[in-house]
Amino acid sequence: MNRRQLAYSALVAFVLTLLSIFLLDQPIAAFAQRIGGRQSPLLLEGTRWLEFAAGIPIHRFFLSYLLLALAAIFFIVKNTRAIAWILLFIGSAHFFTRITAGVLKNVFERLRPFEVIQAGNWDWKFFGGHGSSFPSGHAALFWGLFFPLAFLFPRYRLPLLIIPLFISVARVGVLDHWCSDVIASAGLAALITLIFAWALRMRTTENDPPSPEIDEKPPHRV
Repeated sequence: MNRRQLAYSALVAFVLTLLSIFLLDQPIAAFAQRIGGRQSPLLLEGTRWLEFAAGIPIHRFFLSYLLLALAAIFFIVKNTRAIAWILLFIGSAHFFTRITAGVLKNVFERLRPFEVIQAGNWDWKFFGGHGSSFPSGHAALFWGLFFPLAFLFPRYRLPLLIIPLFISVARVGVLDHWCSDVIASAGLAALITLIFAWALRMRTTENDPPSPEIDEKPPHRV
């Protein structure tokens, strides 16, 4: 995955977010309600184990702090600075994806699907002043890891895709989020990853034909 693909991913995600808000959110939520998705053991337990793996029980930003702390440690030794740049890139993209998603929740204040169902009013409106659904924090967490890793190691992008796709389906399936919530988080993660790839002058580790710009980059960038 290169910078152009990150840009396309962000653009497509934001377009799909708008389409989902007006066309897909309500039908998908209604379907999840009919099949009893909110009580699904697979989705609930899968989410719980992924939260544990990401260190959420310790602190919701535990993984971001860990990556950035390891980057700082590896910067101390000259021979490990290449690893430090990788960790800084992943940690920064991950942290700012999560922070931005959290800030946007307070801007849009959208009700969650199960709250809408309980209220008996299919309200897709954003500025309701009474919710925290848009965008999805869980999706931001795992898409915020996927895009930096997929950029650095595009050969493994398909297996890396499994976890963010699962958490996105799970959050929609248990009626904690609308479809547009998780798509927006994916687009946000792609955009922020692109920003840090440019700011830190990162490049993929794959043997793609390098551009003249990449050839001029310092050797410590991966």
